[in-house]
Amino acid sequence: MNFPEDMDGAIAMTENRHHLIDIAADAVTGAVTGTTDGGAVPIGGGGNEKKWLRKLTSATVNTAVLRDLISRTPMLWYLGECSGTIIRPCARRERVEALHAVRAVAIGPFHRGDRGLPFPDDAKLPFMRYLQDQCGLDVDGYVAALCLERDRLRDEFADDDADAAAAGTLDSEDKFLEMLLLDSCFVLVVSMMLSKTGTGDDADSVARATSINKDYFILHMAVAQHADDIKLDMLVLENQVPFAAVKLLAALCPGLKLRHPIEELVLGCFDDICPKRARRAGDIGAGDEFHHVLHLFHWSRVPKDKYCIVSTPRKLLKIKKESERLFPCAMELQRSAVWFRQASSSCGDLDMWFWRHPASPVAVMSVPCFHVHEYSAAVLHNLLAFEKHFYWAHGACVTAHVARMEGLIRCPQDATMLRKRGVVASTRRTDSELVALFRELGEETVGARLPDEYGEMHDAVARHRGRRVSGWCGGFVLHFFPSPWVAVSLAAAVALILVPSMLQTVYTMLSYFKSS
Repeated sequence: MNFPEDMDGAIAMTENRHHLIDIAADAVTGAVTGTTDGGAVPIGGGGNEKKWLRKLTSATVNTAVLRDLISRTPMLWYLGECSGTIIRPCARRERVEALHAVRAVAIGPFHRGDRGLPFPDDAKLPFMRYLQDQCGLDVDGYVAALCLERDRLRDEFADDDADAAAAGTLDSEDKFLEMLLLDSCFVLVVSMMLSKTGTGDDADSVARATSINKDYFILHMAVAQHADDIKLDMLVLENQVPFAAVKLLAALCPGLKLRHPIEELVLGCFDDICPKRARRAGDIGAGDEFHHVLHLFHWSRVPKDKYCIVSTPRKLLKIKKESERLFPCAMELQRSAVWFRQASSSCGDLDMWFWRHPASPVAVMSVPCFHVHEYSAAVLHNLLAFEKHFYWAHGACVTAHVARMEGLIRCPQDATMLRKRGVVASTRRTDSELVALFRELGEETVGARLPDEYGEMHDAVARHRGRRVSGWCGGFVLHFFPSPWVAVSLAAAVALILVPSMLQTVYTMLSYFKSS
């Protein structure tokens, strides 16, 4: 589009991204014309047309529309337009909302108004003092560094118009910096106290020195008393602080000498939390960055290079179609000659394999033992919420595993059989409670994008079940060998019959050769 250098009327230049439009009002009629290669072309016939055209070409309107489009398109969140990763998950049921509640400490702005927590904001001051006295933290220097990164750290929090207290904390610079200071100090010191990963010799000597101090002894005992609740609170999706602030804090503590990366120190707090980890800090690439502790925890539990979401539209249509089909239950698979085997947890607790040979009627499903504890529902719900909103960037391993477990455990008989096979372990839940747990978790996976691994395993299982020989073999085994003890008894009976006969035959042959 060519623009003349001289125009008689006033020229309004409006910008819409990379497109510029010249609007000139005709001096006589007031009509709006635009210049093209062929000359002036009338656009409208008066002031009203000029207003709507200016609205259409307004950069402000365009920005608002793009923001709304981004908010409805999760894949665009990771193109640098919107990076809010600490959000309130949308809960459809009251019980699910309770699973995202905190028990001991509010980290971030969304639970700031909760009352009765053992560690309110005032109780976080000794943690900051701990880093000042024992690790040489320069609080003024740290706050100055936070100010330089304020906009980037602020973008990690999604706006929540329904929460006035959270909005007030995020909009006020002083409150926002105070929140980052206190919460970062709390996360770092608690990680040093609870982590199974040791710190350097200097830090160990600091811990021994401070243990005889009354104030810090009280601090250690308070953390130890609420250790389990604190660790679970650090895994709530909306109860997070940007991990970049914690890394910056550790870097500005000259007396804190770590033998391992800060990521490994934080992950060491959750070594006794199931599911077990599949990766360690040594697997972190040069360009890997973590938004918060839950993101780091999720990364450590997911097998490497698996369960990713492909963004190709044709692939997504295929995945959506496969996700609508429920995985067969354990008893159905057993009737199709699928044997369950407990797999090693070297790749974590969230990976399973299905193997069959074309010439064999029997298939094997290898599943790591899945330990179900009282806290499992809360941890899995937060992992599912994280994947639900950020599956484009971080995959859907937990979603795929929960979808498969929901299909496998559909009745108490399924749970009983999987317990015997070592696939599921739970000391506090009955078989019926396990069915209810995975059914409730499965409701959170409805309509979710599932990775290729889920559909490929589902198709392989369907092909195996479609073979008549597999159904005949599975039915034969279930009918004549309903339990391993039947097979053992049959083998013992055969041995009692055959072994004496064989011994008698050998004795007769030896007698014959001896006599001859």
